[in-house]
Amino acid sequence: MLTDSQTNTVYFSSLLPEKCPILNQHLAEMLGKNQIHFAYLSETKDIWCRDFMPIQITENRFVFYKYTPNYLQDALWLQTNTKEVFLAGVNHLEHLLQNTISIDLVLDGGNVVKCGNIVVMTEKVFVENQDKNRSEVERILKDAFSCDILFLPWDHQEKFGHSDGIIHYAGNGKVLLTNYDNISPYYFNRFRKALEKHFEVIQLRYQTKRPHARSWAYINFLQIGKLILVPQLGLEEDKQALEQISNALHSCVVIGIPALEGVRRGGALNCISWNIKNH
Repeated sequence: MLTDSQTNTVYFSSLLPEKCPILNQHLAEMLGKNQIHFAYLSETKDIWCRDFMPIQITENRFVFYKYTPNYLQDALWLQTNTKEVFLAGVNHLEHLLQNTISIDLVLDGGNVVKCGNIVVMTEKVFVENQDKNRSEVERILKDAFSCDILFLPWDHQEKFGHSDGIIHYAGNGKVLLTNYDNISPYYFNRFRKALEKHFEVIQLRYQTKRPHARSWAYINFLQIGKLILVPQLGLEEDKQALEQISNALHSCVVIGIPALEGVRRGGALNCISWNIKNH
């Protein structure tokens, strides 16, 4: 299973410079300084590339899925068609179409966190695919990803149900777990219990009088190879998040990026990006 530490290229929606100009400028400058190739995808309908772009399993294998999540049923114009994005960018993406599979499941890329030989998802995937029983959904996912799937409970207060707002893989059998105990101690304990059966869990904690409501966003950092870009929100938690992520991924270069423009829209750096290994 190809993870973030093996990627070398990152794509963003062509809408990002318009919707989040300051964030886009900082990303372009930092990626350029670190010699990371990046480009923009046309024909996208929103900036959240992670959710609708295919999932890379190996260097030459990608999984397509149906991007029709229930939270967009009242905003159908935002349901980006991935194949259209590929066709629009065929000059530089055509080689990625040579070994792809499509699965008959409604899925979000933001609900797929690749953790070595395990994919972590929330159980929202079962709600989105009620035309199939649970065992059939599990079978399709295991066959597509060629690995085991770990399902976390879905906190229905969080309508997106994305696992990339809960954890991030830190390599070597470790996962970072966001400060969900400040949101829901009940779900936090269930997340931790499920994860500890498979991983060493490192919890992000913030020493503040009252954790900010946006502090969830730090877990949604972007990693391309050895470069990690962490959202910075103008909060006292900013420095603490950088230090903890740096300690957990000590072999990486960890840099803060002003990301409030994106977070105000509902997502952070992992959400707005699609990072792959591109030869």
